[in-house]
Amino acid sequence: MKELIIEMPKIEKSLNKAKLVAEIRVENSEKYNLWFEVEKEYEKYLCVETADAFLVALIPYFVKHDLNVKINGKISSKLYYQLINYLFPLLRRGYKKNNLDIDCQITDVKYDSKGVGASISCGVDSFYTLFKHKDLSDSKYNITHLTFFNAGSHGEYGGEEARHLYHKRLKNIKSFCDENNYKLVTVDSNMNEFIMMSHLVTHTFRTLGCVLALQKLFGKYYFASGTNFDDTRITPISCAYYDILNVHCLSTENTQIYCSGIETTRLEKIKYISQFEETYNWLNVCIAHNDGENCSKCEKCIRTMTALDSLNKLQKYKNVFDLDYYQKHKLAIYSDIIRNSRDKEMKEYYLEIYYTFKQNHKKLPFPAYCLSIFPAKVKIKRIIKRILPQKLIKAYKIKKGILNDGFTD
Repeated sequence: MKELIIEMPKIEKSLNKAKLVAEIRVENSEKYNLWFEVEKEYEKYLCVETADAFLVALIPYFVKHDLNVKINGKISSKLYYQLINYLFPLLRRGYKKNNLDIDCQITDVKYDSKGVGASISCGVDSFYTLFKHKDLSDSKYNITHLTFFNAGSHGEYGGEEARHLYHKRLKNIKSFCDENNYKLVTVDSNMNEFIMMSHLVTHTFRTLGCVLALQKLFGKYYFASGTNFDDTRITPISCAYYDILNVHCLSTENTQIYCSGIETTRLEKIKYISQFEETYNWLNVCIAHNDGENCSKCEKCIRTMTALDSLNKLQKYKNVFDLDYYQKHKLAIYSDIIRNSRDKEMKEYYLEIYYTFKQNHKKLPFPAYCLSIFPAKVKIKRIIKRILPQKLIKAYKIKKGILNDGFTD
């Protein structure tokens, strides 16, 4: 059975940066130097005593390829125990895999890790986590450092385009942190270029790999969950659905990871963060890779705007969303809310928004209900295919150059 082999990490230094580097390879394949890079001031927190960071980041990779893992060195004993006894058995069942085993040494090495971290993307989940963990009565749970990682969200397959977007967004994040006096820890990595998998099914592991590279800094870390506890299940669709299990099993003797926000819904998070003025100029939810700004047109921008609209809070975000575009297309947007609230796959995102409009006595216009009855464009095409004779459809495609007639190249 093939193995993924991970060597023990070492630190490589440059003028302003430091990298935690480990050589990895699948049997009989070329070696790959996987690295996590931090600013020079955080070099002392990089963890060379274990290969925890590399193991965790690569879990989706060796699950996908049905590999066992051989580590020529040590991992944390707590991490080993939780993976072998809890996470791996469930992943084997959920992903229908036969292997997933680790050949390694274990260690109980302890650090004096006092930092409390959380990611900052200026999205809904990260803002919710930040404001939920400020000024707590038990101060040891207050966030001390915010983090920003190049771990797939800027381009799941890595490369220069993804790194460019990472640095573009990083400028905005640094500005937010400087303006509001937050300490920022950044981690760049080349793991995306090696893993080459969907961000949806890997992001928890990639992110927590970056965290565990800095175990000497983070005694606690709040991972901002994008799902609700009610949706918990092992599914190939997204690792987010079992984050409550991931954060438990990927914690170590030094870094306790918490699943922040899993106790509530996205709309409740939006309602909560809309109390804080910092979000009015900094909220960023866009998935259109729009140079770090909200495009106000992608599905996630529209969904966030409609949620804010249902809460009577949209006007507060005039500096980060194009409200003129929203007003111009409001009828179509409202019809999508109604239609998606009935859709089996989409209602988990829209049903709560639909009910919030009704609860807040914001009546959706009657024409929007009428428009929502009409099937989506893709459904119209399916209906046409069923009604029209196939010869007529084929002739149309040939005329438009969509299909050749079987005689021409």
